[in-house]
Amino acid sequence: MIVPMSNGFRRVIGLKVDVDTYDGMRKGVPTLLSLLRKHGIRASFFVPMGKDHTGWTAKRVFTRKGFLKKAGRVGVLETYGLKTLMYGLLLPGPEIAKKTASILMRIIAEGHEAGIHGYDHVHWHDSIKAWERGKTEEVLKKASAVYEDIFGKKPRSFAAPGWMVNQHALRFFKNNGFAYTSDTRGFFPFFPEMGGESFDILQIPTTLPTLDEVVGIAGDDATSLSRFFFNSLTDGLNILTVHTELEGHRWVGFLDSLIRISLEQGFTFERLIDIASRCRNQGTVPRSRIIYGYVEGRAGEVSCQEN
Repeated sequence: MIVPMSNGFRRVIGLKVDVDTYDGMRKGVPTLLSLLRKHGIRASFFVPMGKDHTGWTAKRVFTRKGFLKKAGRVGVLETYGLKTLMYGLLLPGPEIAKKTASILMRIIAEGHEAGIHGYDHVHWHDSIKAWERGKTEEVLKKASAVYEDIFGKKPRSFAAPGWMVNQHALRFFKNNGFAYTSDTRGFFPFFPEMGGESFDILQIPTTLPTLDEVVGIAGDDATSLSRFFFNSLTDGLNILTVHTELEGHRWVGFLDSLIRISLEQGFTFERLIDIASRCRNQGTVPRSRIIYGYVEGRAGEVSCQEN
């Protein structure tokens, strides 16, 4: 049963920015920081703490139904560039967080939130479902250590690459002081149940489609796509995930238009860490089960809040 999302939230958009690649961090983040500054809003950025191995995604052509079709709609070469597509294949993958620590610090300095988006994005996305507790915790400890080396404090938030999570990760977040995580597609914030366990770690799911899921279907230009996304908003809490490789690059005009329209119509933008604080202060947070499922327009499984 879907619970209305209005609980204390009125026309709120939580803007979640996922960084998947080294170039997305190096080029896309500064572009988005300028855009957010222009509109006077804040967002939550999630960054891989390890290496960029985007080239490993080539195997998805054979393992994921619909991957080639989606890649064609998005324009993989134009979006990522040839060099990024070679990382992990013909070129060594660069360290994302360590090589761009100054940009990470700038995110915080400009009033935004910086959380973890896995260690190796592709490895997590493609393998987490099969990982046992030891492997899961090993990867999360590595990611947390890099974060702490850069910021001098422990991480408070995490967003799962590809919206793929397991119960061992949820247990780790609960036991290691995370304020919330954003690992799922769903409807409203909740405390998760997975693998027969319940976890008192707030889950803030992405509630809206992502650009790569609808481009070429709902529209193929900034105007039509921004109108589609605006019409998808509810009057309660909305969580929008954008990607530095898309909205921080070829599609920045789309995001600019969507933010402008939303602000004009009375929506406010909040960091997910602030949304998490509001959820806890409001009292009762429902429990929901996390299951693996599919989202229209996306190749492969994602972790979903059960309807």
